Amino acid sequence: KRLHMFDTGVDGVRLCLHIGVGCGEVTMLQVGGAIPPETHVPRFEYIIAGNPIEQISIAEPLARNGETCLSPQAWEHVSDCVIEDTGRSLERPDFHLLLKMDEQKYTFPTIKYSAMERDCRAEKQFKLSELNVIRRYIPSAVFKQIEGGTLTYVNEMRNISTIFISGSGIDVSSDEGALVAHELMSSIQKVCYSHEGTLNKFVIDDKGMLFLLVF
Repeated sequence: KRLHMFDTGVDGVRLCLHIGVGCGEVTMLQVGGAIPPETHVPRFEYIIAGNPIEQISIAEPLARNGETCLSPQAWEHVSDCVIEDTGRSLERPDFHLLLKMDEQKYTFPTIKYSAMERDCRAEKQFKLSELNVIRRYIPSAVFKQIEGGTLTYVNEMRNISTIFISGSGIDVSSDEGALVAHELMSSIQKVCYSHEGTLNKFVIDDKGMLFLLVF
């Protein structure tokens, strides 16, 4: 609620928020491994794929601004403690809009307290001394700023050129598909780095694979 209609403070622009929720097992891949010319450390991409991602790609467009839409798989886990929004019908009747929590069963303070009791993020958080462990996933330009303690100055405006590369027909949850994704990423990395570019994003959803290159 705090982020919906968020005032950016720039020319009266407000950011709207709508949410899609999925549930299930995911496949996590580490792909790539090419070495950028400005460093000696191989660069990898960490990606998540699987049925929940496909569920989200359906649920998110079904939700209008300020709404939250859940897949059937996610709804099974929360249907007994929330109230559904039946104010309008969806193109996919098996998906559900969330209206609010059922406060006759749960209250926000108890949910917040329970979440805080089970919050172990501080224990799992990487320390600066462990930065080399995740260095392979960080662009070298950003890593240098973190290492030098100048991350505050890393944000800047630049004129860039972008290239989108899309692919489909690969199931990355299989051993063969994961290998193909790895080979694709390695090839695209090499071509991108040879032209002094940066691989900004690698996404897998129901539409296939998408690579975003920045120059």
